[in-house]
Amino acid sequence: MKLNHIGLNIQRKEDLVDFYQNILGFNLEYQFELNTVFASKIFGLDKQPEIFLYSKENLHLELFVYSGKTTLGFAHICMEVIDREIIAKKCEHANYPVIRIPRNDKPDILFIRDHAGNLFELKN
Repeated sequence: MKLNHIGLNIQRKEDLVDFYQNILGFNLEYQFELNTVFASKIFGLDKQPEIFLYSKENLHLELFVYSGKTTLGFAHICMEVIDREIIAKKCEHANYPVIRIPRNDKPDILFIRDHAGNLFELKN
């Protein structure tokens, strides 16, 4: 079994370029709209969301533009990156939240968040 994609809600269409392209380095593969019949049957939402499929290497994200609030609980995506400090600085510069927790004798725990509240853990 292998992971095909991860579906996330985003609230602002601007985050597609600002966060997912400019900060995380994903590329837009294609976009489409989910019709309301399917959205209602699958997700229980009577909406017609725009969906953007982004990819980077073997990771694919299906980003649903949805202005409603969602509850994420402990959900997050952990990504191994070459230099997480570069990504953290890009986030800070673009006003995306960065959560850093120092640890003794181990690298800091580092999370970033998009404007919809999606949480990403970054590891080197």
